[in-house]
Amino acid sequence: MREWCEQTGTQADAALTHLLERGGFPEPCLANTAEQAQRWRRPYFDGLVRDDVLEFSRIQEVNTIKLFAQLLRSRVGSPLSLASLGRDLAVSPVTLKKYLDILEALFIVFVVHPWHDNIARSVLQAPKVYFYDTGLVEGDAGIRFENLVATALLKHVQWQHDVQGKEAALHYIRTKDGAEVDFVLSEKKQLTQLVECKLSDEKPHRAWSRFALQHPSAQANQVVRNLRHSYTLGELKMCRADEFLNGLLA
Repeated sequence: MREWCEQTGTQADAALTHLLERGGFPEPCLANTAEQAQRWRRPYFDGLVRDDVLEFSRIQEVNTIKLFAQLLRSRVGSPLSLASLGRDLAVSPVTLKKYLDILEALFIVFVVHPWHDNIARSVLQAPKVYFYDTGLVEGDAGIRFENLVATALLKHVQWQHDVQGKEAALHYIRTKDGAEVDFVLSEKKQLTQLVECKLSDEKPHRAWSRFALQHPSAQANQVVRNLRHSYTLGELKMCRADEFLNGLLA
């Protein structure tokens, strides 16, 4: 039985590694080699932006939107400053907001806003952007892992909407002093789960622990990519990534 569990865990870990490297789209995910996956993704991204954006925008904007999308690939997981990107691209933040709405409508990216019990205040603060296709993310393994968890949590929230009829939402927390928790789930303005993503760190993240104490009714999970065994520290749960992701509904 123990050998079977170890084998099953190894297979799940290998599947997670493959998903992090290739993304979830069938063609690159099922390609025989990583090189074949990359050859597929390059024209896919170019064509997706060029062809589909024309349905939403004027032809002269396509190159700017493509460059904007390319810049977003290296800004995953960080609060997004449209003003800063606007200076780089020589366009207004209002125009970039329109471009971001287009990329969302095309299911290229999705936006995670900071949590606040006042919805209007949350929307006004800087969002974070993630890609539906983790393979498009340009960054280290930690950023790609965070993007993968973000897509899984988004799917979980959508399942809660569609199947359970819950008023669930996906956010993140960032305070003025820089304390941050990667993701929080909420329902009817109440936090239900705190999720911190780590590649290897088995020590409880300070901000995550702090907010867990402030919101004792919310389940606190630190999801670690390279963790030998899941365990609990009081009310805090240190979770193997494959076990946590497999445990999410939908």
